Amino acid sequence: MHTVSDYLFIASLLALILNFLFVGGGGRGVTYNGGSAEAHYATDLQMQQDPGKVFKRQDSVIKRYFKSKLFWIAAAGIVISVILSEMG
Repeated sequence: MHTVSDYLFIASLLALILNFLFVGGGGRGVTYNGGSAEAHYATDLQMQQDPGKVFKRQDSVIKRYFKSKLFWIAAAGIVISVILSEMG
């Protein structure tokens, strides 16, 4: 029973990492522009110019991450694995 719980926990953590990379901030964080990778994170200069736009973009990334079905499946898998490990 413990091995099933361990595998479920590891698979759920892997799913959370993949969800973050492809749905959350990691997927839009760095883009490739002809030989140089350029980050699209908010800098101080951008914050001073239009902070509302930057905050709205960051909020949409967070909302998209938590609306993802993979996030909730992985979170449920972690909870189930903890319950299984306590039972066995």
